[in-house]
Amino acid sequence: MTEARQDELDAIGPGWCPAWDTGWQRCHRLVQNHVQAGSALPTATGDVVVQGEDIGRVVNAQAS
Repeated sequence: MTEARQDELDAIGPGWCPAWDTGWQRCHRLVQNHVQAGSALPTATGDVVVQGEDIGRVVNAQAS
């Protein structure tokens, strides 16, 4: 990938990474938005579901 192309992709957002599949990126963004809105990071599966995604499950998966 050229440096110019990488710069363009970085401009989309700092969380963009082609190594992560789009499902992971979507869940990451949902968790990030949840926390930035002032809500606590969920610690248990099933506690918080956003747009059909169990973000407690996502957080727990990243912690293990």
